[in-house]
Amino acid sequence: MKTPPANLGPSPQVQKNDDPRITPEMRKAAEGLEAIFTSEMMKAMRGTVQKSEFSLKNSGSEVYEGMLDQEYAETSARQNAIGLSGQILDYWLRSMPDPKYNLRKSPDAGSMRTGGTHEDQSSE
Repeated sequence: MKTPPANLGPSPQVQKNDDPRITPEMRKAAEGLEAIFTSEMMKAMRGTVQKSEFSLKNSGSEVYEGMLDQEYAETSARQNAIGLSGQILDYWLRSMPDPKYNLRKSPDAGSMRTGGTHEDQSSE
C-alpha cells in the first residue's frame, strides 16, 4: 500500500489572508512582529544548550548564529510558517469598525468601550 505524499505547504488555517483591506504596511508590520517573536524564541532555545569544552564557540560564531537566527526568523515570518502574522492580521481586521466584518461591535456605534475599571461610573 502506497502512502500519499506529505503536504509540506502551510495548512489552510495558516495561509496568507488576501483581504483587500490589508495594506502592504499592515502585512509588513505583522511579519515584523512574527520575526521578532521567532527570533527571541530561537535566542531562548539557544540559551538552553549547554556549552562544553569541545564546542568551538567564540564571539564571532555567536554573532554569526545571531544573524543566522534573525534570517531564519524573517524568512519564517515572510512565509507565515508559524502563523502568528496571519493571526495578527485577522485580529486587526476584526477590530476594524466595519460591522460586516466585526461581529462583536456594539449596537451604539458612537460609544467605544475600552474595558477600563471605571468605565461604567459617571464623571460627576
